[in-house]
Amino acid sequence: MKGSFYEKAISRADKLTNEQLRNIANTLVQDNMLLEAALQSMFDGIVVCNLDNVAIFVNRSAERILKISPTVNDTDPFWMAIADEELKDFFCWALTSEETILGKEFALEGSSGTRIISISLSALLSGDRSDKISGTIIHIEDITEKRKKESQLRRAESLAALTTLAAGVAHEINNPLGSISIHIQLIEKLLAARDPPDVAGIQKHLDIVTEEIERLKQIVVDFLFAVRPVDVTLMKDNPGTIVREVVELVKYEAEKNSVTVNLDIADDIPDLLLDKRQIKQAILNLAQNAIAAMPNGGTLTFGVRVVNEEVQISVSDTGVGIPESQLSKIFEPYFTTKKNGTGLGLTITFKIIKEHSGDITVESKEGKGSTFTIHLPIPQQEKKSLPTLEETAPLAGSHKEQ
Repeated sequence: MKGSFYEKAISRADKLTNEQLRNIANTLVQDNMLLEAALQSMFDGIVVCNLDNVAIFVNRSAERILKISPTVNDTDPFWMAIADEELKDFFCWALTSEETILGKEFALEGSSGTRIISISLSALLSGDRSDKISGTIIHIEDITEKRKKESQLRRAESLAALTTLAAGVAHEINNPLGSISIHIQLIEKLLAARDPPDVAGIQKHLDIVTEEIERLKQIVVDFLFAVRPVDVTLMKDNPGTIVREVVELVKYEAEKNSVTVNLDIADDIPDLLLDKRQIKQAILNLAQNAIAAMPNGGTLTFGVRVVNEEVQISVSDTGVGIPESQLSKIFEPYFTTKKNGTGLGLTITFKIIKEHSGDITVESKEGKGSTFTIHLPIPQQEKKSLPTLEETAPLAGSHKEQ
């Protein structure tokens, strides 16, 4: 609004009286002082650099956070005013490489302890509606307290999750322990009732005891996996290849349960940084759940495709489906719809995918089946926000030869 007013005033400057010009100048000074006061009052640091990377404005918060030296020559690049060597190197690289930087974090040691700051750089566009780049804006935010609160929240969430897991483990362990106790009592009765003992009857009960012990072991293994950090070793691999390997693993089980397996893998699937063993386990968990959801047979479909800068791996079945009321709970520990399930399979799958910076979603309809989709981001190179000299040439009024 004020910009257009000043533009009109300048265009008519030769027709204005000295008094009118003085009034406009005073208004301009007052507006400038108000703008500078607003920037100086911000808790976040703001630095504005010109195209030569010289700082033309630095607010007090930026001076305090970055500990900027006031003795630096006004014509020196901004990074020369930074005392911290790591920050100096970063600003030198960021400003000269002309890249947009969003939320780059640094830990700074000071008398009050370690402070964590987040730095973002973006292009400064001129105010003459030409969208011509005239410099760089640097935004510095002290996120120490924010990180502390996030850490406290994570600890609280971890404690709540651990409490839920512990309660689930106690419940899950109680069932096989009760079964073992009953069958040991039955073995004792057989031993006391007959001489010689009923070997066949004893063996039958011992087999059940062995099965329950194995079940206990699996409960403990799943619990430890759920509470421990996932040890992820990232290496370049192709999601399509991993899915094909999972299909080979479940093919026999699917055939045994009258389940037809379909595979739909696109041709343009890129390699990603993955822990092959963990991702295979996650997909295998989904496939086994899908087969279990089709007791009377059906179709199991694996899909791999690229959608909106991410690789999507889908596992679909034509089974019993999941009630809408349960969809929000299926990734919670010890929530299961299966009679013999531990309730940790989907929790483990969810954890593995999150460790890969991905996500997992589910769509389901009772009586028609379910589709679980794993979303894995495709790494993108940072894009330049400041053009090269050749790219800025048209903005300066030059033209390309046809």
